[in-house]
Amino acid sequence: MRRDDLVDTLLAIDEEASLVLGDSRTKPAVIIVGGAAFMLRDLTRRSVTHDVDVLQAAQAVRQILAAYPVVNGYVASFADQTPYNFEDRLVSLEIGARTIKYMTPSTEDLVVMKLYAERPNDVQDIDAAAERGAIDWQLLDRLVYDPDESKASALSERRYQEMVGSYERFCERWRCESDV
Repeated sequence: MRRDDLVDTLLAIDEEASLVLGDSRTKPAVIIVGGAAFMLRDLTRRSVTHDVDVLQAAQAVRQILAAYPVVNGYVASFADQTPYNFEDRLVSLEIGARTIKYMTPSTEDLVVMKLYAERPNDVQDIDAAAERGAIDWQLLDRLVYDPDESKASALSERRYQEMVGSYERFCERWRCESDV
């Protein structure tokens, strides 16, 4: 799916939600992660992704999301890859949705998640965000090293240390020489 396809899919879900849920003062939230989050926020050079990974969704929209085969309705596997307090840094996606509040974690939270996976597409997404100057390096350092962030949500010390190693390799490519 291209970015336009992602937006069209999310807006179709939003339209269905408006029919099912009606008007409400409180918009149900859907938190998108992975490649789709990078594409929707224009953080990557990548032009396609195969799916929309949803980290969290309000109960009211889960059944609607499940009807869309391109949507992974709840990707629990990301739970240990997300800095502990990511909810404090959520970013709204302004795509024209009227019923659902679509959000992604901050760029830095998304980068941490990609550092855990470190597949070729993940490295490409991280590098593109760095090229675009979209990373707050101070925040990213804190998310990686603060014991109350990435370490607090890691399922094991080994997984956490692997992510730190990925971050240090990333750092060598992008900023260690300039000591930003």
